[in-house]
Amino acid sequence: MEIIFTDNITQNLLEVLNQSIPKAKELKFAVAFMKYSGFTLIEENINKCLRRGGNIEFLVGLDFRTTEPKVLRLLKKLSNEGLLLKCYCFNDPSLGDTPVYHPKLYLLNDGENATIALGSSNLTGGGLKNNVEVNAIITAFLKEEIVSDVYGLYSRLKFQQSRFEPDLEYIDKYEEAYERVQRKNAEALREKRTKEIIRQLEEKEKVLPKPIPTKSELFGWMKLVYDRLPSGLFRTSDMYRYKEEFERIYPENRNIEAKIRQQLQFLRDMGLVKNPSRDRWGRVGELA
Repeated sequence: MEIIFTDNITQNLLEVLNQSIPKAKELKFAVAFMKYSGFTLIEENINKCLRRGGNIEFLVGLDFRTTEPKVLRLLKKLSNEGLLLKCYCFNDPSLGDTPVYHPKLYLLNDGENATIALGSSNLTGGGLKNNVEVNAIITAFLKEEIVSDVYGLYSRLKFQQSRFEPDLEYIDKYEEAYERVQRKNAEALREKRTKEIIRQLEEKEKVLPKPIPTKSELFGWMKLVYDRLPSGLFRTSDMYRYKEEFERIYPENRNIEAKIRQQLQFLRDMGLVKNPSRDRWGRVGELA
């Protein structure tokens, strides 16, 4: 494993991404917001990756109404062309108890190694190139535990009730809210028309497709634990029989039992495992 840092002064995040995207088989980006100025900087390499069969996902926040509708339309166009690209969004226009969606995670997998960027950069021209930002860049073999942990983090961001895949009708309505907020900032949120648009967005989100986990998306620890789930109900301790096997796979982990419990909880939160009582678990159906 190698860790370096970028600050957009001595080295920018854009250089790292554009070196890794063309050879990647899988890209998973989770960012608080996106702008066209950022996407155009990686667009050529995104297209190269897609044309050679790469699988790309974006998890994008809309809750600040800062993500540009233009880039959402572009991603939808690529998806509609039959390419392996998906864009899921998070929106919390109610401003209630749901936490603000604010990650900046870039995960690229070339089949042997993973390149991971974690830090302060959103997918904007400033975030990738022009602003002073701090990002840790991790390069590791896919079999290393840190890669498993980052895949798990991404999955927990993705498979939540508040995620949805926008259609063009939704993007049009979102653009109306976006333009009002960009013109008037916080003042627009108090206006009757803005509130009505937000209500319509909320209603639309209820019926839009949500991400559904598949077996191919399970990676590292999640896959290990899921593949060994007993049939029927079982106790947490039943999974400890695999402790020595897991130790051979992740020899640096000294807390295997705690890791098993953690993965069961993650699988439960993704809807793949039921937890009817404190120490009772059961697989929920079979993954496609």
